[in-house]
Amino acid sequence: MRNNNNKLNPVFFKLLQPLARIFLRFGISYREYCELSKAAFVAVAAEDFGVHGRPTNASRIAAMTGLTRKEIGRIRSRIERGEGPKTGRSSPVNEVLVAWRTVDEFCDERGQPKALPLKGQRGSFEALIRQFAGDIPEGAMRKELQRIDAIEQSDDRVRLNPKFEERLEADARLAAQTLVGPREQLNLTARKLSR
Repeated sequence: MRNNNNKLNPVFFKLLQPLARIFLRFGISYREYCELSKAAFVAVAAEDFGVHGRPTNASRIAAMTGLTRKEIGRIRSRIERGEGPKTGRSSPVNEVLVAWRTVDEFCDERGQPKALPLKGQRGSFEALIRQFAGDIPEGAMRKELQRIDAIEQSDDRVRLNPKFEERLEADARLAAQTLVGPREQLNLTARKLSR
């Protein structure tokens, strides 16, 4: 039997693209998106699809979402404790930026991120990428960090852009304000479709 929901995949794909754009802008990796998505599925299934006003049980949530009951229990516990979804690792970009700010090898004596030479076995941009970017080549990571304006390069040295954090905070405030309208519209549409 063929899954008729596949006919809607092009619609969902178009709907997810702006979200992916926003997530990538803020350095949210696919792993983090996946955890956020799982938590959203569990929360909505529990709240909206219960019988006689009661929350949906784990078995029904598992049937709706495809998640295991064990995973549903883990996610529900986090939600009940007021904790957000959690992943073991963030995006490689974030891993690199965090390491640059926190690992002694890449910080000066005051604990501030150093301007790093491009090449070298230790204390270099190349070493930072080798240690914290997984299998991503140094050149690709440098281009990505330049694209998001996180770094500045002069000659053979790379440094963090001091205005990068300020811009991210301003973007986060703008995104929170901007998403209010579309979120309400999506909620209205979802309620109409659920009936």
